[in-house]
Amino acid sequence: MQIFPLCGHIPRLTYYRYFVHHEQFFQYESIQKEWLIFAVEAGSFYFEIEDCHATASFGDLVLCPPGVVFRRVVISPVSLFVLRMVWMDDEGHIIHPDQHGSIPVGKVSLHDTDRLMDIYAAFKRYSPLNERWSKVSRSHTLHHLWLLYCEEINLLLNDDRIQPADHLIQQAVKLIQSKAFERFSLHAVAQEIGLSRMQLCRRFQGVLGISPMKYLTSLRLEKAKRLLTETNLNLDQISECCGYLNGFYLSRVFKSNFQMTPMQYRKEHRL
Repeated sequence: MQIFPLCGHIPRLTYYRYFVHHEQFFQYESIQKEWLIFAVEAGSFYFEIEDCHATASFGDLVLCPPGVVFRRVVISPVSLFVLRMVWMDDEGHIIHPDQHGSIPVGKVSLHDTDRLMDIYAAFKRYSPLNERWSKVSRSHTLHHLWLLYCEEINLLLNDDRIQPADHLIQQAVKLIQSKAFERFSLHAVAQEIGLSRMQLCRRFQGVLGISPMKYLTSLRLEKAKRLLTETNLNLDQISECCGYLNGFYLSRVFKSNFQMTPMQYRKEHRL
C-alpha cells in the first residue's frame, strides 16, 4: 500500500450510500470509473485490490482507484458508507488519473475513533438522497474524513521523538502502521528500509524507547479493544481484523498485556 498522501488533494463527492447490517455485497467484484471509498462503521469484510488484500473493520477505510478490479466478501454483517469521488487540486482543477500516485490504495486505519464516529454521525444526519443541502453537507463531511486521515499522517511526520536524521525509523514507523493489521514480518520491514532486523530493533528502541514488536502489538491491541467494545465480532474474527493468526493467540497476547482476557475486557468496558 502507498503511504505518502498528497494532503493537498481535495475529494469531491459524486455518490453516497449508507448500508446497514448487510450480510453480503450486491457484487463480488466491480470496476469503477471514479475513486471509491468503503468506510466501515461496523462488521467486517475481506477485499482484494490489485496486490492489496486484507480484512477491514471499524476504523478502516478501503480506497480503490478507478479502472481497477475491486473484490470483496462480507465476513460479518457490515454497516458502511460507500463514497465515490473525483480528486481536485487546491485550485479546484480535477486531477488526472496519472497524477493519483500518492493517494493511498487499499486499507488505511484511523486511530481517532471519537472523531471518526462524529463524522459518521454527520453523514447519517444528511442521509436523504437527491436533496441539494444534503449533498453539500455530505461533501463537507467527506472533507472532514480526509482531513482526519491527513492530520494523523502529519502527526506521524512531525513526531518530535523522530529527528530528521532518523528518517529510516520514520519510514519504518509508517510501514508498520500501514501493515499492522495484516500478517507480515519485521524482517521484511527492515529489508525494505535497508537495515538488518537487529539494526532496526536497536535503532527503533533508541529513537522511540520501545521495540518495533511492542509498537506493533500496541497498535493491534488498541484496535482489538475497540472491536471488543464496539462490535459483536467473535474472538477469531477480531484476531483476523488485527493481524493475528487466531483468537487463541490474540487472547494470550491480550492477557499478557492487560492481565485479563478479551472477553473479560468486553464485559467490563461495553456500555
